[in-house]
Amino acid sequence: MLKKKSVDEIKTESAKKTITTQHAKFGKTISVNGCFGSSDIGQMTGFIAREIVKRIPNAFMRCPLALYPEVEGPSQVLLHDDFNVVIDGCKDRCLKKTFERAGLKVDLSYALDEDFGLPKNKGPDFDEAKMKEIAEIIIKDIEKKLGTK
Repeated sequence: MLKKKSVDEIKTESAKKTITTQHAKFGKTISVNGCFGSSDIGQMTGFIAREIVKRIPNAFMRCPLALYPEVEGPSQVLLHDDFNVVIDGCKDRCLKKTFERAGLKVDLSYALDEDFGLPKNKGPDFDEAKMKEIAEIIIKDIEKKLGTK
């Protein structure tokens, strides 16, 4: 389990700046993370995250790979986010499990196969219209959960 440090304790200057700047501007920040797995729906997760952060000003894609092994700057940025959205491609929910093992709360979690009935296929190509449709559903879920709409 990772330990959230105070901003003053963080050694990585870019992480300190990210945390302080984003929280000063928005108050609360939302991390939106896709697993970017090797299947079509795994790849889709990263593009869904991208669509979400384009639409929600205080939502940011983070680097969940920095959780293990712990890379202080990026992991601390994640630990300082107020709300976490995790989008896994499949029912194994690897990214959600990684967040939980690191001690981060997961506020909204999705698996594209279980939650949206998408089949898992080899390769990077996916249905872009379906990706945008799912992004829209998740955006509405975020707004509802945060009470912004």
